[in-house]
Amino acid sequence: MIIENIKLALRSIKANKLRSFLTTLGIIIGVASVITIISLVQGIFNTIQVQQEQMGTNIITIQPYRATTNFIELLKEPPKLTMEDALVLKKQIDDIENLAPIVFASCNASSKKLSHSSSLYGVYPLYQDINGQYVETGRFINYLDLKHRRKVCVLGKEVVDSLKLGENPIGKFILIDNVPVKIIGVMEKKGSFFGRSMDDYVFMPFSTVIDIKGKNLKDHIYIQLTIKNLEKINQVKEVIEKILRKRHKIKEGKADDFKVQTQQDILESFKKTTSIITLIVAGIVGISLIVGGIGIMNIMLVSVTERTKEIGVRKAVGATKKHILYQFLVESVILSLVGGIIGILIGLGLGFLISKMIPNFPGMYVPFWGILLAFIFSSLVGVIFGVFPAYKAAKLNPIDALRYE
Repeated sequence: MIIENIKLALRSIKANKLRSFLTTLGIIIGVASVITIISLVQGIFNTIQVQQEQMGTNIITIQPYRATTNFIELLKEPPKLTMEDALVLKKQIDDIENLAPIVFASCNASSKKLSHSSSLYGVYPLYQDINGQYVETGRFINYLDLKHRRKVCVLGKEVVDSLKLGENPIGKFILIDNVPVKIIGVMEKKGSFFGRSMDDYVFMPFSTVIDIKGKNLKDHIYIQLTIKNLEKINQVKEVIEKILRKRHKIKEGKADDFKVQTQQDILESFKKTTSIITLIVAGIVGISLIVGGIGIMNIMLVSVTERTKEIGVRKAVGATKKHILYQFLVESVILSLVGGIIGILIGLGLGFLISKMIPNFPGMYVPFWGILLAFIFSSLVGVIFGVFPAYKAAKLNPIDALRYE
């Protein structure tokens, strides 16, 4: 019976191609929009996930942080994280494998008549091993550079290109905030993400950056560390929080003035954000599906009226209410599913085109659950908005239906 009803539904849709297409237009637009949004958002998330995995999952990052709930909080002294904090953590936690403090600042790099604003990182030699970022030419900063506060730097490709330093800038001098600095290395090219260059930075010894930017900077450091056993990462995170709360004299019930994050925490935070965006957009787009459903119900009611005599004939030769109900319900679901399939194909195409049109976009990705969700929504719309017309058809009196003109 189901196969026969599907054949009848397809025959009816084929007989009224334009009307069927216009009927499913709301479904097509709704599903296409949902698939497009999912493909783009998931493409961004996948790219970030790959980057985080390349860095390593055993990394913990600690940064000074205060949740600002009001204007008064903004006026307070910025939270501190010091070298002493880093040394205490290294000394007291045996599970730490590598630990490296970092300081951030903006800087102006210049060479001859060219200048370029960039990000300045004061780092330790372990930085490249912790972050999985390595030099392509030359060398990275070593402990002698730190000890002797050498004015040396390692550049990202964007800085090299902006200052036109040539193919091999090793040994050349540039000015960092008007301080002459020798180039000792150039980092591997990482490309761009959302139009933002990931190669626009200057690495210098931690001690040298403190000398250039001022000693106050060393009270606002970031700390990156790796642990020996990945299974203990959450345990180590809790120990770090306890030690820092005690050192910073934070009373019970008060918020931390620092943030401890694992790579998984960062991913979960981004995943939560992307999920909220997807749900909000999907909710808005869901209105199109409701409009499409109303369109299907309207056309199915018209179809019931047009085929009243056919319904009478079917009932006269033995068709029950259940048979008639299934016939029109299946037709409604088929209409929705056809619209859903067209919408999925259009959504995939739009996602691909948009990802290619936006410069340096990470690419699109459609998870299986996205396709499944589109099919389920399409089917539900067909069922929900097809029930009333199907019920109306099933209730028709066969004698009255046969006399209908």
